[in-house]
Amino acid sequence: MTEPEQPRKPPLPPLLQRGLGVPGLFVAVYSAVGASIYFALGVVAERGLGLTPLIFLAAGLLFVLTTLSYAEGAGMLRERGGSSSFARHAFNELIAFVAGWAILIDYLIVAALAAISVPHYLQPVSADIASSGWQVGVAAAVIVAACLLNVFNVTGRGRERQLAVLALADIVLQLAVVAVGVLVVFHPDRLTAELDLFTDPNATDIVYAAVIAMLAYAGIEAAADLAPDIDAKPRELKRIVSIGAIAVPFGYAAMATIALMAVPVIAGPSGPETALGNEFVEAPILGVVSAYEPAWVADGMRWAVAIVAAPVLFWATTTSLLGVSRHIYTLAINRQIPSWLGKLNRRHATPHVAIAISGLIAIGLVVPANVRMLAGLYAFGATLAITIAHLSVVRLRVTEPDRPRPFRVPWSVPWRGAQLPVPAMAAALVSGLAFLSVLGYHDTARWVGGGWMLFGLVFYVVYRKVFEGTSLTKRVSVTEKALTKQVPEVAYRNILVPIFGTKLDDDIVATAGRLAAAEQEQAAADADPTRLDLIYVIEVPLTEALDAELDPQTERVAARALRRASDVGEEYADVRVTAEAVRAREVGAGIVDAARRSGAEAIVMGAEPPTKIKGGATLGGIGAAKPAEIGAATEYVLKKAPCRVLLTAPPEAPPEPAAAD
Repeated sequence: MTEPEQPRKPPLPPLLQRGLGVPGLFVAVYSAVGASIYFALGVVAERGLGLTPLIFLAAGLLFVLTTLSYAEGAGMLRERGGSSSFARHAFNELIAFVAGWAILIDYLIVAALAAISVPHYLQPVSADIASSGWQVGVAAAVIVAACLLNVFNVTGRGRERQLAVLALADIVLQLAVVAVGVLVVFHPDRLTAELDLFTDPNATDIVYAAVIAMLAYAGIEAAADLAPDIDAKPRELKRIVSIGAIAVPFGYAAMATIALMAVPVIAGPSGPETALGNEFVEAPILGVVSAYEPAWVADGMRWAVAIVAAPVLFWATTTSLLGVSRHIYTLAINRQIPSWLGKLNRRHATPHVAIAISGLIAIGLVVPANVRMLAGLYAFGATLAITIAHLSVVRLRVTEPDRPRPFRVPWSVPWRGAQLPVPAMAAALVSGLAFLSVLGYHDTARWVGGGWMLFGLVFYVVYRKVFEGTSLTKRVSVTEKALTKQVPEVAYRNILVPIFGTKLDDDIVATAGRLAAAEQEQAAADADPTRLDLIYVIEVPLTEALDAELDPQTERVAARALRRASDVGEEYADVRVTAEAVRAREVGAGIVDAARRSGAEAIVMGAEPPTKIKGGATLGGIGAAKPAEIGAATEYVLKKAPCRVLLTAPPEAPPEPAAAD
């Protein structure tokens, strides 16, 4: 008996072709991270005051370490999902769900922050657009437009160069803000004028601001999601990581330095304060250039900021909503949430349900128009997800030490045959402590974030245990086709046929063989042959281990049934037949597991004969509402199968002759 072949997944066409080179790849990665400066600077400066540049550098150190871990994990696995994907391979589905659920709230918060910032950065066009009566409406319109673009897949492949132009414009603008600021507002003494170390700001403020500063690197998960699409050599990947790890933190620190020279910390009624954290908290970069002198420089820079920042923030909203929809899709594929949440649109192959729900939640986050609350809530999810990511990379060094890694975190120490990355372990400790500080110092984040995670975990447990009937930690996945609504064409190129050693086996295999042969006739001449995967499920009682030695007679019966079924299947030309005996606790579960492993596109099985147990389901029989041919195994397969199930009812027995009078 041969093992069924595993289906080969076609490689994804690279989103960023190697022709763009390292500069193009760096632009894509930087743009995913750099947009956060437009709303992060104000909330950090509010508590960090004169230490804000140093706080960004300190947070940048964690960013560097996090970049190293994400580069190793994403390059090794080449899957979407970031820290959730890392945890799935390193730990189990429960830990992966925790990371994924934390990522979801972060994507939604970034989308809300970017959207609420758009009307404030459009003030040079009209001052009224940022008023309380307009800002929520404009932000909601931005979110709706971003959702529509994602549903119709407008910002997808084929537009990389246009998006690269926008990303380059963003980088040029940030450099221009710093360069012009050096010329017109360079006053280093303003940085320390109201600085009283550990008093203004005090230690609590410094820790608070440092954790909030992680908002500046909000795009790291989005950058990790580029892993399946980037076709880069290991040497190129190392250069991207090195350049990004240096450029991003220093870029943020330079921007913060110029910002506090232009809008310095001054004495206020309640102590030192800066307008960056008050008047300009929703649009800090616009506040910075508004303080430039002379006035014509300020006016020109304000228009430059408006022209570039508004589309960049709209793009950030779009990519964040795309990121959350992808994560919902990934959770649905792995049976962590109901499949309908990740359902794909038939025409555009986009998770339209997830996008719509994400948009509604993002609009709900926009309504309070409170960027400080959103920033604290972001820190809750970010520190939790990043901690899990670092621990996952460390554990994968132990569990899968020989797996190819295009990029490896440097500076490792040996431990029980594995090389443990010191930077990842240090970063896990720091981010873990940061998560504890969020719980201690951020009241809103503690209660709202904790409530979000509690709701998600309860939902996950109920869904897994009640609806899926599976373990909380076991990986259970379905194919993309299972999430595609109204599949336009029925394909039977890979058919799973369970057999039971009965007289009906020949008819069932023949039916499947005819379907496979018909499909092969319609296929291209060079197409791979269609396949029949025959399985015989040996039911192993709970009192014995699954790999325990079985009764030889049972194995002989299985082998005999598979040989007979194989002979029938091989009568159909150009149809490849495989046969396998599998063990399972229940027949239905064994069939479904085999279908998932083989990537079956259809299951053809004979219905079970009517039960001999009377009394319906109460006494172990079949309930009155079910047809007689639907037994326990058939019902399980119909409910849990990841593909189409074609059920053939057993032939009716000939009527008994009437008794003679």
